[in-house]
Amino acid sequence: MDLRTVETVVRRLFTDAEFRARAIEDSAAALSEYRLGAAEHAALSKLCLQLASGPKFNATTVRPMGYWI
Repeated sequence: MDLRTVETVVRRLFTDAEFRARAIEDSAAALSEYRLGAAEHAALSKLCLQLASGPKFNATTVRPMGYWI
């Protein structure tokens, strides 16, 4: 797995609105610009689907963790 390529794609998904729209519409075509392994492609395609469904927030209570509790 090439984490640098994955990082580049994720950064572009969040900063380039045109690329994000293309990736949401057809992730296979948008991701074809990059040399990705099967696992990388699957993970990034899943991210594109999640972006298409919009933000989801967990309504559970957030509790602090660590020594300051």
